[in-house]
Amino acid sequence: MSKVCYVILHYKNIKDTIKCIKSLKETASKDSKFIIVDNGSGDGSGKKLLNLYKDDIQCDILLLEENVGFSKGNNTGYQYAKEKYNPKFIVITNNDVVFYQENFEPRINDIYEETHFDVLGPDVYIPRHKDHQSPLFKTPISIDELKDELEQYRYYKDNPLKFQRRLKLHAEKNMICSKSKLINTIYSKIKGKDILDYRKRYSDVGLQGACLIFSNQFMQQEEKAFNPEPFLYEEEVFLFYRCQKKGYKMVYDPSIAIRHEEAASFENLKIDKIGKLSFMLEHHVKAREELLHYLIEEFDNNEV
Repeated sequence: MSKVCYVILHYKNIKDTIKCIKSLKETASKDSKFIIVDNGSGDGSGKKLLNLYKDDIQCDILLLEENVGFSKGNNTGYQYAKEKYNPKFIVITNNDVVFYQENFEPRINDIYEETHFDVLGPDVYIPRHKDHQSPLFKTPISIDELKDELEQYRYYKDNPLKFQRRLKLHAEKNMICSKSKLINTIYSKIKGKDILDYRKRYSDVGLQGACLIFSNQFMQQEEKAFNPEPFLYEEEVFLFYRCQKKGYKMVYDPSIAIRHEEAASFENLKIDKIGKLSFMLEHHVKAREELLHYLIEEFDNNEV
């Protein structure tokens, strides 16, 4: 049994993927495995990675013929790691993540011994915005709230520049709230949101999807890390509700941490700014439509 397998989903931005692997080489144990999944990049970068790491016993490169999206791409790596290595933990991470903590793996093991988690999330820090992204929520979105949010995103789909302004304001708000516990508390109360402090451990909270750690006890029960499989967005909400329904334990612990250079994949899409925003909004809408259907089908209205 390999102790830890890392699944890294690659799409075009090869510099970030190499940077991520380099950071793992400096922090992960020598018996850890790195499963790099090229998600149909179509630019030759997957084959470059295959050639670059062909003699590296820690690295396995999987080449997908087309872009199957975030969930299916990561599930391909998860299933490969599970079947080939049967690891104690699988870490599913974005390729624009940097690992810098030398005791990252020992801490995962310690946290498991303390909590017996099914899914674990680290502190996810974005240097660009000086923002801590996790935990996301204690109380997930309800069906009524989701319907309202879906209408908002349908509106933004027709007005992408207004969505761009919203993104900027959201980033500024998160940066301010991350710096001040008092401001975060006041803002959360005004908005009726959960008051969460990234510096504390929590159980059964929504975890940011840039880096998720799945224990072997989760693997024994689940063929897929993400199920359902939205192409992009809302994976964390699907995962939270699935764990809630099946009684799986989700833990957030800030004693493990990573750096997230957010949205690197979007920077490599060869379309203009409006095109990028339209791409994002199309998938924001689709993911929320899928989530709404899932909640209505899987949960009674009084549960969500």
